Amino acid sequence: MLAIVFSQRVRAIASAFKKGEIHVRFSFKLMAAASLLLICGLSQGQAPKRSFEIDIVRQTFGFDADTPTDVPWDAVMQGCPRRDCIPAIDSPQFVAAAAADFLEADDLVMGIELAGVERAYPTRILNYHEIVNDTLGETPVAVTWCPLCGSGLAFERVLDGKPVEFGVSGLLHNSDLIVYDRDSESLWQQITATAFAGPRRGQTLKTVPVALTTWSEWQAAHPETEVLAPPSDDPRYAARAPYGDYDRSDRLIFPVASASARLHPKEVVHGVEFEGGSFAVTERALRESPTVETVAGDRTLRWTRHANGMVEVVDADGTALVAHRMFWFAWYSFHVDTGLHDRARDDKDTP
Repeated sequence: MLAIVFSQRVRAIASAFKKGEIHVRFSFKLMAAASLLLICGLSQGQAPKRSFEIDIVRQTFGFDADTPTDVPWDAVMQGCPRRDCIPAIDSPQFVAAAAADFLEADDLVMGIELAGVERAYPTRILNYHEIVNDTLGETPVAVTWCPLCGSGLAFERVLDGKPVEFGVSGLLHNSDLIVYDRDSESLWQQITATAFAGPRRGQTLKTVPVALTTWSEWQAAHPETEVLAPPSDDPRYAARAPYGDYDRSDRLIFPVASASARLHPKEVVHGVEFEGGSFAVTERALRESPTVETVAGDRTLRWTRHANGMVEVVDADGTALVAHRMFWFAWYSFHVDTGLHDRARDDKDTP
């Protein structure tokens, strides 16, 4: 019964949104209602159902069952009524660290140091935008955050030699954000940084190292950092947990193709990919011992968590690998054969 009530609310809000009766700043309320509806459905053993007037895949992007894709179309879920229902930030404004009085010490931020520029992107802002199209020095960068996966990744937003902007597609796969580039309208999986449908299918973005850490850690290591400012005085930016206890519970809002009970679904891990495999180390292991050495087959990796929260990974040859931070369920969904190291006291790594 509750699911039916929320379904009606979602349809009503979606209709008003389409007619322009609801301003974009309130689109997150629709997302929250849809998410609660989905939670209700999943708790009853039901698969999430699309409840929107616009089919984003077909009507917005023009893809159908015959469109080549590396992700089955029936595994692509629609999470909101239209493309860009969560608006990316295209003209970011920044303040000095001393002026960032809207942040708490334990707030989670995405920290980037590139081309002599140090910037922090608070997730309390990213929760409502998910993408920031920024430029650090002369490098165009897309900063992306998926609150459902706890995954924060940044990419150089240069394709075929020219800068492009990214937007929120309104779609998800394995609960992860799917973005699109506004140039070709190809669909990109955030966690893999790869386009799976559209003209740029098969292309991969160059990732930029990110420290996903607390504001206090980042500020202590980078006192001159710039901080992404709230785009407006909207009071929602003061809410640090729009998804409630989602990041601590074992529930998922959207389905995933594969799951593992080796860790709690929301345990935080840092993962790397390399030729022929992948490996992840838990955040708690790196906090207990900031330097960890893992072995998987004939590959030895040295993991170091620095004071600013950045996790550096190098192999035996000194080659650096970019580590990505996210929830365990999200990492495993895309890396089912991953190796794993949990506590520093573990006797061995698990393949």
